Amino acid sequence: MEIINTDINSLLPFPNNPRRGNVNKLKESLEANGQYKPIVVQASTRYILAGNHLWQAAKEIGWNTINVVEVDVNATQAKKIVATDNRLGELGTYDEQELLDLLQDISLEGTGYESADVDDLLALLEEQETAPAFSAEPVMVDGVGGGSELSQENVQRRPTLSERAQHYAERTVRLLMCEYPNSHYIWIQERLGELRVKYNVDSNGDAIMRAVAEATGTEAPSD
Repeated sequence: MEIINTDINSLLPFPNNPRRGNVNKLKESLEANGQYKPIVVQASTRYILAGNHLWQAAKEIGWNTINVVEVDVNATQAKKIVATDNRLGELGTYDEQELLDLLQDISLEGTGYESADVDDLLALLEEQETAPAFSAEPVMVDGVGGGSELSQENVQRRPTLSERAQHYAERTVRLLMCEYPNSHYIWIQERLGELRVKYNVDSNGDAIMRAVAEATGTEAPSD
């Protein structure tokens, strides 16, 4: 496909695009890394099918042109491309250790990651390493002759609630994990960034603790 450098004002955002991107992070990326992949545009309508928020970020930082790839598709195909581009990015997963190795080897400027994200990855990996292990126990199985015998296969057993409680009671550092829809996650990350600046701290954990202390009028334990 041919990459074309195009007047940025000649393009149109896709109507009712369901995706809500983080334009501020994309602006940081463009300023740090430039445009390293083209956006995808429907040739007949000039609608942006992939890269709507990248285009918006480029406009906000004053770009006059942007690299595009044009595709000759009808309205139904265009909608499928929009849906596919939005969805497939969500379906991927990470090897957390390899991601951590990558982030620790580069400057985080313009990547969308912050030092607090590295802290969270470190905490997650530490949590995985110290999670209570399942114990292997022999189990009784029916023998061929109708009797029962001990199986030599290792069968994983889920730890009991009391075993989990004991495991976590013995820990001095704990990981607090919260799940949010993507739009809420982006909003929270942006607000945590503001709180880190407000409290002059480097990690999300410290920012949350300071905010909770301020909201409740209490102080965290010194240990």
